[in-house]
Amino acid sequence: MNELILDKKRFLKGLVISLFIGIIVILIITFVTTNQNTWTSLSYINKEYLFFAFVLMVFAAVIDAFRIKMVVEAVNEKITFPEALKVYYISNFAGGITPFFSGTLPTQIYLFNKDIKNKMTLGKATMVATIMPLIKTLVFSIFAPVIFFSFKKTITDYTIISAILINGAILISLFLLFLFILAVKYPDKMLGIIFKIQHLPCILKFSKKEQILRLLDRVTLEIEEFHKSFSLLRENWIKLLLSTLYTIIFWVTFFLITPLLLWGFNLNFNFSHVLVMQVIFYFILPFMPTPGGSGTAEVGFASLFSFFVPLHLLGIFVGAWRFIAFYFNLCIGAIVLLVEIKRLKNKKRRQEEVDKK
Repeated sequence: MNELILDKKRFLKGLVISLFIGIIVILIITFVTTNQNTWTSLSYINKEYLFFAFVLMVFAAVIDAFRIKMVVEAVNEKITFPEALKVYYISNFAGGITPFFSGTLPTQIYLFNKDIKNKMTLGKATMVATIMPLIKTLVFSIFAPVIFFSFKKTITDYTIISAILINGAILISLFLLFLFILAVKYPDKMLGIIFKIQHLPCILKFSKKEQILRLLDRVTLEIEEFHKSFSLLRENWIKLLLSTLYTIIFWVTFFLITPLLLWGFNLNFNFSHVLVMQVIFYFILPFMPTPGGSGTAEVGFASLFSFFVPLHLLGIFVGAWRFIAFYFNLCIGAIVLLVEIKRLKNKKRRQEEVDKK
């Protein structure tokens, strides 16, 4: 986990891969869809809407920072707003350069456990980092089918495939939520499973018995801490409810970015149609295997929105959307992470100088 945060070469490599895949796919889509009408249409773009889309992205980041702050306070810990904003940008960056956005969770755990002023125990850090995506899953699992079935008449062109995608995503999300509840409610059974795994012959071949016992003791303590943290969440349910509200506000804000871009391109569209398509898209995006969904995200978004975005504008539209909704945050996250790495290295160097004296 330390490597993910402190190894500059590693995160730059991930950034380059994510950018390379995404940019190449956008260029291909743009090349295939561009014609003489493209350049004529570009002169009519309303730049104010594009500016407002950037403003909404910044506002969404602020809302998510408040959400992080609220969940941290729900386990009786403290975090400042700037620290919460730092967690948002760095963890978003880590997710954006790893397959299935897998870097988000371990990065948040590391930051909560090692990098904020009021450092949390590993168990509490894990609880906070885990509960946030679960709240998102819960919100999507409740609102996605409601939104879909409320507006399904507006998407008659591909109602069946939309229903399959959204129901599949809901089932996977609910399964993950079920595993989380089991882990919290029956920690002893989880410890038993871990104990059996640690003593499998294939594991014992590569680990010493003393190392296994030390690891098991550490895991036991952290699972107990994790369980205690969940009890705190139940006691502070109002803050958890506020965090859920922030989650809803975040996604409502985020879903307004695409309509703003469509208005900016002077396109007519059905608002409910755009809303449903985004719910489906962002529900399945975390299951895309490329770093940050690069490549597959662009192709998927182009496919969904090709129904009402003219072909000659499709490549430009997808490029603008991806830059504002993804690469903008990725670049800010990279800058914040570089500054953080420099700060930590300077701190370590000063400490080494003090130790020498």
